[in-house]
Parts: sequence; structure tokens; C-alpha cells
Amino acid sequence: MYKVEKNIPIPMKRANSKNNFAAILRSMEIGDSILFDRTKIRPSSFYVCARRLGFKVTVREVDEKQSRVWRTK
Repeated sequence: MYKVEKNIPIPMKRANSKNNFAAILRSMEIGDSILFDRTKIRPSSFYVCARRLGFKVTVREVDEKQSRVWRTK
């Protein structure tokens, strides 16, 4: 059986990582780069977001845990 509850506040929506990537990309100029932790963010996620926004990026592994993304166009 379900109980109907009243006056329960709706929690704030979580930040979407795609929106965060978009904000970062829009703030970057050609030649700028960002270093990020691959254990928390997949490089392909950043790359796909950039392509959808019409940006071109290059991703390179720095070491086993980090990658760097350059905005190239």
C-alpha cells in the first residue's frame, strides 16, 4: 500500500556534466587546454560534447590517470 505525502519539497536538480563541459568549452579559446582526471571523467564524454557544440578538440593522455584536452578550432 502507498502513502500519499504532502508538502515534501522537490530536491534541487543535480548539475549535468554535459552542461559543465559546455561551459568549460565555451570559455576556452583556440589553443587553450584543460587537464582532467580520467578516473572521474571519460575523455570521450568531453570529446562528444565538444563536437555537438561545433568545437574541435584533441585529447591526449598525460599519464595513467590524467588526460589533457586542447581546443583546436
